[in-house]
Amino acid sequence: MMQKVFPVALGLLLLALLGSCRPTNNLPTRSSPQYNEIVRTFYVGLAALQVGHDVQADAKLQQFTQLAPAEPAGWANWGLLALRQRNYDTAAERLNKARDLAPDNSQIFYLIGLLESSRGNTAEAITALRKSVELDQKNLIALYKLAEEVERQGDDKSAEEFQSLIQKILTAQPDNLAALVARLAGISAISKSDLIKAATANTLNAIFSKMPENQGATKTFAMTFELKKGVAEEADNKDAETKDCTKKNAGKEEKSKN
Repeated sequence: MMQKVFPVALGLLLLALLGSCRPTNNLPTRSSPQYNEIVRTFYVGLAALQVGHDVQADAKLQQFTQLAPAEPAGWANWGLLALRQRNYDTAAERLNKARDLAPDNSQIFYLIGLLESSRGNTAEAITALRKSVELDQKNLIALYKLAEEVERQGDDKSAEEFQSLIQKILTAQPDNLAALVARLAGISAISKSDLIKAATANTLNAIFSKMPENQGATKTFAMTFELKKGVAEEADNKDAETKDCTKKNAGKEEKSKN
């Protein structure tokens, strides 16, 4: 069975977040009508959020934070709604509240990382995502997003760390298609044909083996890779030509001086 592929829908994240954040104190007893109302309000808001009924989601999640203000899942989900609507300042207020209530929750730091990434704050996003992974090394979604943000920095050190982070995902899930593709893309970005040829054969075989029922997709991906490889080889050829031309010009200048 194929391992799950990133990125997952945010709605799926919410279910895990609820289970990991909900405290057992500061809530009415489970048999009370008040507890039933709190749970019903939360799940109605959650369902509305998942299917895109933002008005109902906003109303129910706001109500939930009033009924159970010490419950971090309510603030986190309400913050996610604001994030999806690109109301970044509002999302920050709600997610920070959730973080204050559950400072050891990996999922909340992941959402904060998404927020900072959406704002274009790469450094802040990396900080939050590193914390998310530190709190839960099995949070591969956060690890994948961290790799993306690190890659955005665009220097050699970032490229090396990107490959290291993707390898961690593949160590945990060798069949993860998104991580395999990301690994290949990172190698291709080096733009050195000898490195590409040396490092991609096993990765390509692994990718193709995950697409046995879609030969069209496999062929398209192969063509894309060959195009990238061709671009890299062309760049190397031009680099060699430039060096050769520079050497010849230097020789001509030396002769003219003599």
